[in-house]
Amino acid sequence: MFGWSAEEAIGQRGDLIFTRADRAAGRVEKEMTIALQKGYANESRWYLRKDGSRIWVDSVMRRLDGEDVSKVRGFAKIARDAMEQRIAGEKLKRAHGELEHRVMERTAELVATNTELHNEMKRRQTLEREILEVTERERSRVGQDLHDGLCQELTATAFLLKSKAKTIARKVPECAKALEEAAETVNENAGRARDLARGLHPSELGAGGLLVALRELATRTNERTPCRCECPRSLRVSEETIALNVYRVAQEAVNNALKYARASEIVIALRKEDHTLVLTVADDGTGMRSPRKKKTMGIHMMKYRADVCGGKLEIESRRGHGTTVTCRVPMES
Repeated sequence: MFGWSAEEAIGQRGDLIFTRADRAAGRVEKEMTIALQKGYANESRWYLRKDGSRIWVDSVMRRLDGEDVSKVRGFAKIARDAMEQRIAGEKLKRAHGELEHRVMERTAELVATNTELHNEMKRRQTLEREILEVTERERSRVGQDLHDGLCQELTATAFLLKSKAKTIARKVPECAKALEEAAETVNENAGRARDLARGLHPSELGAGGLLVALRELATRTNERTPCRCECPRSLRVSEETIALNVYRVAQEAVNNALKYARASEIVIALRKEDHTLVLTVADDGTGMRSPRKKKTMGIHMMKYRADVCGGKLEIESRRGHGTTVTCRVPMES
């Protein structure tokens, strides 16, 4: 293993297989000292061959005791060629280092991608909120125009028709009756226009405004299907954005119940659980086969409005047992 024959080695110092650096550092003496103290000394290091090349060796130096245990006869060194294991270990170490480097690079790429995605999501959420705000402003404008413009015009027209009916009542009673009927029709249309305007532009939704708006929604719904509102008067929602989006969820859920459920009753309920505002709109109608699969635009909009507030939308429905829409929104206090 070291390149020395027995004849060449006999009579040489045992340190001839140690490298010059190890001899200079006193490694030979240290190994012998440990062997003297413990009885053996394990070492794994570079050793020298006769031709000057190096070899990695696992070795153990043992103390040789004489017949008198207090006297030491010498030392025996058992060595094993561990060059292949050393090379394999270095390759494994390099591979591990390369793997760690690739992992670090990939991790950095993923972090950068995740940061970019997070920023893009924030930009998208900001844009979606702005679109929602624009939509609400447009709804408000149209509702205000309906209320201040069309409703006023219809009311004035009905008043004019009634006035004309009174004027000609004695001369042409048939025409007067027709004008009165026309005035009633115009008044009815004015009422529908007011309801539509209130739906597009609900009452002020600060503080207790949400409760007022939900009660108005229940009152309008009650004209078509029995509807009641279960909202405690003490409940206050100070954040107008939350109030508006919760109202729109209730409005959409009620509209869906009116259109598809064929319900005999609709219940709108609002409550507070710990720091969560909970809205439920329940009907006893036909229900849906699979609310998860049947995702209409209305359901998407309800879910989106809940997401905007950091909340969650749940829909529970069974055929013949009605549908319950639940919106949970976290509140600061």
